[in-house]
Amino acid sequence: MLLLFTISCGDDDDDSNIPDENMDDPIESTDAELILKTHNEYRTAVGIDDIKWSEELAESAQAWADQLAVNCDFEHSDSGFGENIWRGTEGFFTLEDAVNSWGEEEEFYDVDSNECVGGDCLHYTQIVWENTTEVGCGTAVCNGFLVLVCQYNPAGNIIGQRPY
Repeated sequence: MLLLFTISCGDDDDDSNIPDENMDDPIESTDAELILKTHNEYRTAVGIDDIKWSEELAESAQAWADQLAVNCDFEHSDSGFGENIWRGTEGFFTLEDAVNSWGEEEEFYDVDSNECVGGDCLHYTQIVWENTTEVGCGTAVCNGFLVLVCQYNPAGNIIGQRPY
């Protein structure tokens, strides 16, 4: 199991909150393929169709990751898409680790009650939301922390509905 820490990156007056110079760079195609493959492994495990990579979602997710890096914020956007966000120490965690941290929430999803039991599972249920057909992700770095934002269309986690 991965241990992830959410740490404040300082206040708005702190000059050290300078994002990585690679802002606005799209995610590398090899990283996109790995992120997509990891998502689809969780979907295959529950018997639902694979999702596809969306450049439109990747651009939106990249823009939000860049925005989060400006002040080292850690909050969801108002994009209208489904969204998972993650932050971990740059160079220590891989993008696959990040997606797996969401997928490992499966242990807290109770299929019978359709609820999270004993921990958060909403990142996992977004990954395996059957009606979701596409994903796109972006990354940024702030103060040594890698930020991953993945956005999903259509959004999942609709109250009263089951993911699959």
